[in-house]
Amino acid sequence: MSLLEITRLALLVAHFLGLAALIGPFLLQLRSREAFRLRLMLTGAIVQVVTGNALIAARRLQGLDVDEVKVIVKLGIALVALGALVAALIARRRRGADTASVRQLFHAAGGLGVTDVIVAVVWT
Repeated sequence: MSLLEITRLALLVAHFLGLAALIGPFLLQLRSREAFRLRLMLTGAIVQVVTGNALIAARRLQGLDVDEVKVIVKLGIALVALGALVAALIARRRRGADTASVRQLFHAAGGLGVTDVIVAVVWT
């Protein structure tokens, strides 16, 4: 097994861990009315974007196929989820507490994370 293949597999593991960090807290807090914990989700979203791009680069370096449209759609979804989490953290800091807007942004980010998984699995 080549070093590049080992690197690609390590990136894939990190990508899955980022996914867990994004979707896990979302599912645990889905019905919560209390203060949402957003930082782990934010870290997961960042890891998803970074490792997703690195996975694309690793596949290209290995000469493997990359479905350009699929990765653009997935990247777009991931960036919007990341933006929603950043906006939620900013809204919380400005207002000092969780508000309806923070709740909506939290749900948007988590829903987009789940959507990204569905696109990854269903789009072949």
